[in-house]
Amino acid sequence: MTSPHPLTVDLHAHVFPPQLPELGAETGDDRWPRLVVTDDQVGEIRRGGSVFRVVQAPLWDIGRRLAVMDDHHVDVQVVSPMPIALTYWSDPGLAARYARAFNDGVAGAVAASNGKLRGLGTVPLQDPALAIAEMRRATGELQLDGIEIGTVVNGRELSDESLRGFFRAAAEGGVPLFVHPIDGGGATRCSSPVIDFAIGMHTDTALSTYALVYGGVLEELTDLRVCLSHGGGAFPWTHPRLGLFDSHDRKVLDTLVRRLWADALVFDPRHLPLLVERYGADHIALGSDYPFIPPDVHDPVAMLAEAEASGAIDGSTRSAILGANALAFLAR
Repeated sequence: MTSPHPLTVDLHAHVFPPQLPELGAETGDDRWPRLVVTDDQVGEIRRGGSVFRVVQAPLWDIGRRLAVMDDHHVDVQVVSPMPIALTYWSDPGLAARYARAFNDGVAGAVAASNGKLRGLGTVPLQDPALAIAEMRRATGELQLDGIEIGTVVNGRELSDESLRGFFRAAAEGGVPLFVHPIDGGGATRCSSPVIDFAIGMHTDTALSTYALVYGGVLEELTDLRVCLSHGGGAFPWTHPRLGLFDSHDRKVLDTLVRRLWADALVFDPRHLPLLVERYGADHIALGSDYPFIPPDVHDPVAMLAEAEASGAIDGSTRSAILGANALAFLAR
């Protein structure tokens, strides 16, 4: 039977498992995040006694998530940790324990989804050796599809030489990496959560992409596969200006940029042609940030249809963004 719609794969969605070690209570450090389910509809991400964020049931309830996916014709969703779970600030051994438990939770969600979910794990990137070990466990034993990493690692940019071994191991193992800005990242002058989420995160992503492209990571590791969240933040617009102040050959830089993937979560169909120009029509994937941005607030599938109707992208590009490009990025 012919499917009533093209295959739709959402590469950017988040989960938070309810069963995680109580490291805040164990260590007395209130920065460790945990989920507290307050009723069958709502929960809270808490750090110590403080509420970081009120969250909705699909963040942890797989049945609710699958129902919303069916309602909006999403065939597959790739779930990853919400960024507060990237605990690069902490003791490496504790971070490894937390990452293991979180990855077990992601794998459990995938197993309970009847093939509708695929998963990305997290690693304690502040200790590259521990990060490599957990990456191999998550993508081997747990069969997760790849790893989500933050834009900055406890003050170290992604081009820092201390992280190169991790990237080399990911390249050699064919492990896809999804770059997501961390909460309260490196961008300055973020005087409110609105500015941090709307501008700071885009700045952080641009800085991390600069490190990957201009800092030698992609040039050295020709097999490394990286997808940028939120379209790469400010980077697609910043790249030409960066090239004015850098000694690299511009054609070489453009070639490196086109090795990157990015999601299409840019909220305006008029932005999509620049993403296609920077990364290539085969390197843009659907992303929603679900459940933090529900489809009744922003429907990324409808935005692609609007982009095609306006002539911003053509039909083959829309079809590829809907599903095939994400599957190509995840292929191992």
